[in-house]
Amino acid sequence: MSKELNFRMLALAREAKGLTQEELVKKVPNLSQGNYSRMEKGLLPLPLETLSHIASLLDFPETFFYKESTHVNSVEYFYRKRVSTAKKDLYKLEANFDLLRLWFEDLLDMVEVGDFAFPELKVEGNNTPEAIARKVRLAVNITAGPIVNLVRTLEKNGIIIHFLDDAPEKFDGTTIICKSGQKIIVVNEIIPNDRKRFTIAHELAHCIMHVPFSSELDPYADVEVEANRFASEFLMPEAQIKRDLVGLKYRDLSDLKNYWRVSKAALIRRAHTLGLINQSRYTTLMIEISRAGERKVESHDVDLDPPRILELVQKALLEQLDYTFDSLSQLLGMSKKYYDSFFHGAVKPKAAKLRISL
Repeated sequence: MSKELNFRMLALAREAKGLTQEELVKKVPNLSQGNYSRMEKGLLPLPLETLSHIASLLDFPETFFYKESTHVNSVEYFYRKRVSTAKKDLYKLEANFDLLRLWFEDLLDMVEVGDFAFPELKVEGNNTPEAIARKVRLAVNITAGPIVNLVRTLEKNGIIIHFLDDAPEKFDGTTIICKSGQKIIVVNEIIPNDRKRFTIAHELAHCIMHVPFSSELDPYADVEVEANRFASEFLMPEAQIKRDLVGLKYRDLSDLKNYWRVSKAALIRRAHTLGLINQSRYTTLMIEISRAGERKVESHDVDLDPPRILELVQKALLEQLDYTFDSLSQLLGMSKKYYDSFFHGAVKPKAAKLRISL
């Protein structure tokens, strides 16, 4: 940890709480917006008393503001969202992504996870998103049919999955890239499991088809549509699902949802995309979903295996190293609230690098 205040952390902590400079200075004694603006830019020293007030207000330990750097992600975030998110919420969300990345980077300095084992394949020519999805399933030995343990499959192959608390309702997921290249798929905790599963597959598509080729992407390509096409084939392979979708009826959807572990809406779209139902039938089925009150949230959810990497990191740190809860939270620069939210539990750590296996 640096002994000098890192002024960049001031803006990060403030934005993570969703506050503007004006809103923050109103809550801190003897602080003007002009002076604070210069402090965030590193142009004016920050008095220790003022730092103490800010740290308390924003619910960060003072150690957070002395962390060495905020690595700027060189890859644009690919969002999976239903509609546009308000700009203020977006600033808060991206600040929380930065916090996650910093905390994961600190943990990955102590504990190693498996290498990224998925092939990186560019969308071009016959290498369509669907063809890539089929190649990926083959490359990591996914058997025919539904992917039952989706999270475990990704974690075994080097991707961390993290469910984010307190995210905007309209946000579904994104991918964070650490300095080491470690990929973390971040998914909104509150969305239904069927949507979590599609979001995870969608973000996996970005990790495979877009992030490695970010400087070469066709500016006219719709990467979100490509990721959806990959996710559909990855979760519902055409070769196996076609027989289930021929002559699709509304009464079939619940059983098919339980089997394929995707939403009813996704099944209807898949049937239409594969040419197994026409536009009229597609519209009728979507109307039936709406009449049943399932257009936004469907009546029953599917199973989803929980992320395990953080749990295993905690176990390794707890059993093999001797940090206390306090020393770990100080190392990471976390308040108790952030600590509990991040880990969904508690842990004790230390400093040699460990390797964990799933």
